Amino acid sequence: MKKQVTMDKEYCNMEKIVSKTACKSSSVPAVASSSKTKMEVTDRKVSTGTLNRLILVAQALESEVETRRNDDISAIKITFSIRVANTILLLLINILLFSGFGKYQVQKDGRYQDLMLTADKWTYDSSNDELPETFVYLRLSGQYLSACITVFLLFSTFFLQLLHLCGISISRITNMCYSFGAVPFTLFVFGLEMHYSTCPWLDEYFISYSMSDMSSQCAINGWALAGIFSLLSCGLFVSEGIITAFFGNSHVTENKETIV
Repeated sequence: MKKQVTMDKEYCNMEKIVSKTACKSSSVPAVASSSKTKMEVTDRKVSTGTLNRLILVAQALESEVETRRNDDISAIKITFSIRVANTILLLLINILLFSGFGKYQVQKDGRYQDLMLTADKWTYDSSNDELPETFVYLRLSGQYLSACITVFLLFSTFFLQLLHLCGISISRITNMCYSFGAVPFTLFVFGLEMHYSTCPWLDEYFISYSMSDMSSQCAINGWALAGIFSLLSCGLFVSEGIITAFFGNSHVTENKETIV
């Protein structure tokens, strides 16, 4: 009997141990599954945060590209307007330079005589009755050079405008070289036209013939205006070069491709 009771107790103890072990083994998968769920939630939060940051970066880049594109478009419009104004100025300069209208005070009776010093009269010809005899030293070789410069600048500026209207883009370096390179030539034209507008050949005539009466007055107003306009054109060339250098000169189509 005692042995039977002892065996029953041992059997009960074994059942308790087995049941506890079973409970522990069953709780392990539950703990593992809960920890796995927490890791998945954490990973999702990290992924969502990273995605949001990437979206913000993309929006910032898109805004920056759009701002630069608007700046480029504004620079192109300003450059186009400057070139239109410069083309008109250069056209006026050439008209004034080749017409050469002015006035000359005749020494004998003091009346004023209208002058038109066109290109065929830039060198004195005794057979030409339109020029007074005091113009015997009229040899304007520099005026031919000035005319070549202004004609070249006019056609070059017009050609650049034509390329712009046709949608053909020009590199920034080319535009800058043209704009800043034209500055010394326009200044040269300004100085030369202001010098020739005062009729310096008259002083040479009076000195050569030792004439005491130097009361004759002469002024080529057209060349003086051409000199002033060439100075204004110089300012427009400088403005165009600065805008091209600092605000870019990319074509609109190139900017669209960049945004895409």
